[in-house]
Amino acid sequence: MTTLTNLREILIKSKEEEFHLECEEIVKRVDHIKSLLIKISDNGGLQLPLTIRGAEVRMPEYEKDLNLLERCGLVKSRVRFTEHNSFRVYEISGEGATLVKNLS
Repeated sequence: MTTLTNLREILIKSKEEEFHLECEEIVKRVDHIKSLLIKISDNGGLQLPLTIRGAEVRMPEYEKDLNLLERCGLVKSRVRFTEHNSFRVYEISGEGATLVKNLS
């Protein structure tokens, strides 16, 4: 029983450390995230390529922040396909629009 308790404590401690590091990273990037949200609002959306002629494209400097904004309900996304490419299209949500209005 003690071993199971120790394992549980180790696992939880590890997750707590990850959580705190992620929170610190968000605080450091908050200005970038804010400007990204305003950019999406001002431009009527944002498109990030997923594949170009079948080759996968990664944009980690945007993807992480956009995923966070989507999880928070501030943007919505959908995938758009063309003949050779695919894109993730991000649009501001109602809640995001209200926030941008208050930020400006």
